[in-house]
Amino acid sequence: MAVGDPGRQGGKASALDWGLWLIEVEAKTLRIPVMKCLFLDEAGNFDFSEKGTPFLMVCATLLDICATRSGELSCLRYELNAQGHDIESFHASANTPFVRGAFMRRLAASGAGSQVFAIVLDKSTCTKPPEDLSQVYVDLFKLVLSLSQPASGDCPVYADRVPLQRSRKAIMKAVRQGVGHRSVHFHSSASSLELQIADYCTWAVWRQIVSQDIRPMEALGNPIVHLAVIGEG
Repeated sequence: MAVGDPGRQGGKASALDWGLWLIEVEAKTLRIPVMKCLFLDEAGNFDFSEKGTPFLMVCATLLDICATRSGELSCLRYELNAQGHDIESFHASANTPFVRGAFMRRLAASGAGSQVFAIVLDKSTCTKPPEDLSQVYVDLFKLVLSLSQPASGDCPVYADRVPLQRSRKAIMKAVRQGVGHRSVHFHSSASSLELQIADYCTWAVWRQIVSQDIRPMEALGNPIVHLAVIGEG
């Protein structure tokens, strides 16, 4: 075989010319299906007195499971630790403004978008506290699951395992009573960058409705697909 003409072995090939030798590499396209998961979070409390939060909110954040995004955010954590911030996991309300800004910029730069669905109960419309607070919780989660279902289908559902037992029971009941058949997983948010992203999305929605501060939502790329504020009556 002459130098510069190693011959072809058959099949479609793309050529890389390295000068002396022409090396032919068979072209293959890898098709990796994109996996979607739905991450649930909440904000506010069940205190319907003047001392309580003005709203009770549940959020569902739909994410593609993206290795590039996870890698970028994992690298960011080590970069911040090297700068003296000591970040074990990202949590919007606990992180400093500097860390929040770095997280949101890196998340936006990853190019992996998110879709956020939120149901907000305006407590000021309630003339008296609900008699069955647990059922209110179930109803809120059922609503947000229903809103997200056309986009999410029957993809797996994840939620933080830290919340009260009431939260876990409400989520499980809402899933059972809702459409489709989903698997539900309660994991530590510290173990999941996606749960940490959902936390940031929930925090951004909360900032928008409570403080009319839209900057966090804009920094996240305005991921809200549906935001519904509901009340009594």
